[in-house]
Amino acid sequence: MKAFRSSPGRRPAALRSTLTAVGVALAASALGSALFTVALDDTVGSGLVTFAIFGGLAALSAGVLAWELASLRVCPRCGYDVRERPRFACSEGHQVAFEPGMCDCGRRLLALRPVPVARHAMRAAWLALGFFLLVLVVALLASGMGS
Repeated sequence: MKAFRSSPGRRPAALRSTLTAVGVALAASALGSALFTVALDDTVGSGLVTFAIFGGLAALSAGVLAWELASLRVCPRCGYDVRERPRFACSEGHQVAFEPGMCDCGRRLLALRPVPVARHAMRAAWLALGFFLLVLVVALLASGMGS
């Protein structure tokens, strides 16, 4: 008997994307903690505590988000990729259907485009990087003015 059975569908892809997201989050947290430790001339112990706290939170958040995004793509009963299945809706958004046709309001059901998840994730990452740099500049200016 196998200790770890792979469930049907794209669970291996979900596992790979989760491990990749956790690894990237830990690497980014390690780099950020090291930069903060050096920039603030702090001790290595303090930097490790910062990494443990923020790296753990970042890895947990990234892992849960990656697992949920990968799991939402697969229909648990049928095993097909939900994102690839065409969906249709009327221009007023009254109903979503899996076949083209007419809405109850008389409008034609139009094909829906998939949500650009990668574009939204990159936009959020750039926003976070910008905010991080802004806080870093403010901290450096505040420490320079205090001396």
